[in-house]
Order: sequence, then C-alpha cells, then structure tokens
Amino acid sequence: MTDDQMVLRAVHDMWESLDPVPVDLADRVLFTLQLEDLEFELMRLQEALAPMGARGAETASTVTFSAESLTVMVTVSDSGPHHRRIDGWIAPGGALRVELRTPRGVHETHADADGRFAFAEVPSGLVQIMIHPTNGATVPLHRPVVTPPVQL
Repeated sequence: MTDDQMVLRAVHDMWESLDPVPVDLADRVLFTLQLEDLEFELMRLQEALAPMGARGAETASTVTFSAESLTVMVTVSDSGPHHRRIDGWIAPGGALRVELRTPRGVHETHADADGRFAFAEVPSGLVQIMIHPTNGATVPLHRPVVTPPVQL
C-alpha cells in the first residue's frame, strides 16, 4: 500500500467512526428515485418534535415540512404493534389529493376543505407524502409537492 493509499484509508476510517453513513441511506435514495413523476417540488423538514405522552402507553411525534407553495404538519401515533396512524394538516387548507407512498404500495385520500387528512393503519417503515394539484381546490399547486422519505 502506498503512502497516499494509507492516508486515504486513515481518513476513511476516521469518518467511518465519527460520522458513519446512515444504514438506510441507500434504501431512502432508491425509494425516492422510484417516483414516477419526477417533476415535483421537494419539501424540507422544518421541525421534528419529540414524542409526546412518554409516560403513557401511546406515543406521538409531530413533524413539519415546508415548501414554497405550502406547509404540512404531520402527527404520527401508534396504531398497533406494527402500524402507525398519520394525521396531517395542509396549510393553506384545501381539498387536495394526498398520496402516501410506502415500499408496499400507495395509499390515497383527499384532504378536507381545511386541509386535514389521515391514514389510519400505515405499516412501519419508509413513507413519503405526495400532495397533488387537484381540480377545484382553493390551493393552486402547479406540480406535486413531496416530503423527503421518513422512517415510521
């Protein structure tokens, strides 16, 4: 091994111990690349609040995503040993089509006029929410808006 290779190996080992690559990084990238409609606006994670109700049997976490065109707040709570419930609010509110992507398939619902939506039993694992432009909705979207994949 040359001196350069030994230095590169030492740098590699240092970063592996200080900041290792997340175990699920490849899965998240592949999950995102599976989007059929690549013309979308990607939301940013704004805020993730710690689990609530830590003393009780139920737990919930709230996550907020934002994009230029809208904001989505999502609360995730337990819905069984391997399932979660997702309650979401879109702001500004509007009756938009909401899609929940999972590795096992796509679930779809419509938000009400105030922007509320829910998915009752979502299997644990990677999920991604996609909000579509919808005819008649008061919120004018020009293209779908997508959250980054998150692990439930």
